[in-house]
Amino acid sequence: MTIAAILVSLILQQVYAPADFTQVAGSSLKARYDAGIAQGRAGTDETFWIAYRFPVRSGVRITTWDNGTNISSTVSSDGIEWVQEPGVQRVAIFLLTGKMDRTIQRTRLINLDQNFRVHDRRVYWLGEPSADESLSLLTGLIKDSPQRLTSSLTNYMTLHSSPDVAARLLELARTATNPSEVRRNAIYWLGQEVSRAAGEELARLSTDPDTEVQKQAVQAISRRNADEAIPALIRVAKEHPALAVRKQAIIWLGQKQDPRVLDFFEQMLKSK
Repeated sequence: MTIAAILVSLILQQVYAPADFTQVAGSSLKARYDAGIAQGRAGTDETFWIAYRFPVRSGVRITTWDNGTNISSTVSSDGIEWVQEPGVQRVAIFLLTGKMDRTIQRTRLINLDQNFRVHDRRVYWLGEPSADESLSLLTGLIKDSPQRLTSSLTNYMTLHSSPDVAARLLELARTATNPSEVRRNAIYWLGQEVSRAAGEELARLSTDPDTEVQKQAVQAISRRNADEAIPALIRVAKEHPALAVRKQAIIWLGQKQDPRVLDFFEQMLKSK
């Protein structure tokens, strides 16, 4: 490309600030998503962004910069707390979508309180839906998106301020028609949830016919608090019919500094 062509390209480059985003109308988030896709496909960009703000659950900090995202708790493991500025953190999900096939090519979280602009691609803005609307949309997108993106989309679900997050993850994890990758990702993020119902479902999923899903469930169980994780892992290590899954449970038990684990290992050694 000649210098002149490069200069022309730079001059013609489109830059969009949030005030320049295309506002999409519709009676629901799903309706606005479909309308945004239609408008993007009618435009000239080969790829475009679909974006909307979602309610972020308390106790989470989301910082975006360059090409990365940092998601962290407001309280560290050593008890230091970062007090958030007054007001609710404003975060949006951005979905880079292909014009030809409507497939999501990339996902991003953007902190809307930061000063940013978007180059070259239009942004179709879907507004600020409720957490439940957002969770419903993400559940559908996870099932239809490339497998390499399912983990990030599932992670985004856990950031929502909604009591239904665990139920949505359970739905993804136990639906047999979902691809194994979707189910594994759902189980992984389910392990981060703290509800009792999630813990009980993980124990049931450890008997799933798919060995890889079983191993992922065991790993997720291991992340729960000791009083839930250790008895469940010991039960899997003792009783599970698949040797690979029993070994997985034993590996995770080996990382627990708990007298119950030592007692179990001692019993195993005596039974040899």
